[in-house]
Amino acid sequence: MKNPYKTHWYHRQMAYWLDKDPGRDSGDMQEMEVIRLDPQPGTKASSKPPVRIFLGTEPGQYRATRIFVWSVMQVRDPARAYEIHLMSNVAGIPRVGWKTGFTNYRYAIPHWAGNAGRAIYNDVDQIYLQDPAGLFDMDMKGKGVLAISVKENSVMLIDCEKMGKLWTLADVAAGKKHDHFKGAMADADLFGEMPGTWNSRDGEHPVEQTNCLHYTTLHSQPWKPFPGYLRYREGPLYSLWHDLEKSADEAGYLMFTKEQPSAEFGRLIAQYQQMHDTPETFAGYQIKKHFTTVANLVRATGATEILDYGSGKAINYDTIPGEPEDSPYRQSDALPGLRIRCYDPGHAPFSDIGEGRYGGVISTDVVEHLSSADVPWVIDEMFSRASGFVMIVAACYPAVKTLPDGRNAHTTQQPPYWWHVQMALASRRYPGVRWTMIAEEKGKLGRKQNVFTEASPSPLT
Repeated sequence: MKNPYKTHWYHRQMAYWLDKDPGRDSGDMQEMEVIRLDPQPGTKASSKPPVRIFLGTEPGQYRATRIFVWSVMQVRDPARAYEIHLMSNVAGIPRVGWKTGFTNYRYAIPHWAGNAGRAIYNDVDQIYLQDPAGLFDMDMKGKGVLAISVKENSVMLIDCEKMGKLWTLADVAAGKKHDHFKGAMADADLFGEMPGTWNSRDGEHPVEQTNCLHYTTLHSQPWKPFPGYLRYREGPLYSLWHDLEKSADEAGYLMFTKEQPSAEFGRLIAQYQQMHDTPETFAGYQIKKHFTTVANLVRATGATEILDYGSGKAINYDTIPGEPEDSPYRQSDALPGLRIRCYDPGHAPFSDIGEGRYGGVISTDVVEHLSSADVPWVIDEMFSRASGFVMIVAACYPAVKTLPDGRNAHTTQQPPYWWHVQMALASRRYPGVRWTMIAEEKGKLGRKQNVFTEASPSPLT
């Protein structure tokens, strides 16, 4: 029987065949990000244990990750706690030969769950249409794993105590493959079958009977995560996913925010503050290369005051005569008549972002230094502070600098398309603001600037 979900050669772009095995290194995240959904105010908190979900994902799947979490929020029990653990770029686990950036993380779930209690595993290309607590509380009849089949384990309910000795972090880190883990489970007679409606692949069950919908066919996933590698076409229940994303947009939902950033955000800011102690580090050199673009946007929008978000030490600006000595405002001969407010949370003199909105917001050599989990809310904040335009420059390549902990200082290295998506998503919430994203690549033939604006074809359709 033919596999109806298979992606064939003619669904692939040429780039896929040139880079079929991307040779993924270990990730660099020492601690997993966890999204916690507490019992909602006004409800009597449930005495049942939190519903623990471990989501296999990666930075390139941001849109899918956000809508997965949003889907859980729409169908959850408001009186119960939920935890969504984002298994992405985990440090210390080589990913040689993995088909995705998260392929075998699923077998380390018992370890990460403390070898106790239950946990649900989900691939990122899924959404819940019914409360996942229905799966979490299911009678496992003494088994260690429930899935729709031994082969298809993209949704699982795991008894972490039973599986803790069979599925170990050490074996995952050692590069053991699917067959090893599935074999250990089968040999111990710990596999049990769950109803297919908890992993309904591309609508194989009627929507009204579906608990968890799995967009499993790669070339018809509605959010089109990797257009450089796949030729996408519209698939089953395409509009259902987009309607869910639209509702998340209308609610202004972001997984992390300035008030509740990722755990990694604080760790990175502390390191950048340490690096700022060296005078030449984060001096603010990069903006000079983009003065012409800024000038054009200022002229087009009539801005008289802008915010430089992540200005560093603002070495390319001059003080403004008559301003107080500790003023965060600067000027530049290249941008005559323009007041520039400098903001950089890693540099104490410019650590206050000020009040209200500015005619424009510019940012260079900033967003690639964030955790990918925090990029969306930081870009959203830039848009929220702009009345006329936002201009961001993002590097898509490794930095020369390293962090004090040894990692590359460009902690988010994503292709131009990913940055285009981030800008397009943010701009949906601020339709009156013009924007420019310059995604810079560096290769053997030199640098390349990929420029996207509000007039570019949308990557979100």
